[in-house]
Amino acid sequence: MENASKALIMAGSMLIGIIILSIAVYLFASVGGSGKDIQKQVDARVMAEFNNNFLKYEGSKTCTIHDIVNLTKFAQKTNEALGYDKTDSTKSFYIQVVLDRRDLTQYTEQQLVQLLNDMQIETDATTGEKHLPYYECTEVKFENPEQINRVSKIVFEKS
Repeated sequence: MENASKALIMAGSMLIGIIILSIAVYLFASVGGSGKDIQKQVDARVMAEFNNNFLKYEGSKTCTIHDIVNLTKFAQKTNEALGYDKTDSTKSFYIQVVLDRRDLTQYTEQQLVQLLNDMQIETDATTGEKHLPYYECTEVKFENPEQINRVSKIVFEKS
């Protein structure tokens, strides 16, 4: 009789252990899944914040050359920091800033300064006010538009 009761206690202990392990595996799987969801949300938020640096110009017709040069420097620093090179086809997220069909991200610091120096102040025909020429953002292109993805190209043309 003692052996039978010990056997039942052992069997009960095994069942309780299996139940505890099952609960632990279930909790681990459910917490791990929500961790992945949280990471996806964080990644999406970071990408949206990055893209907002470019999207704030989308549709704008009053961008100055200073805005464009600052955006170009940001794109150059991002490309450099992430090791993106226009000639490397394996790196698909190279960012271009295009002004009147010229890729400004290929310009050196001196060329960008020269571009700023070459700008002539214009006079508005209706108000007579003087200002730098305005440029219109005509296109913002994403590498993969079906997903939340990094901006790959922004195009400006004189308005």
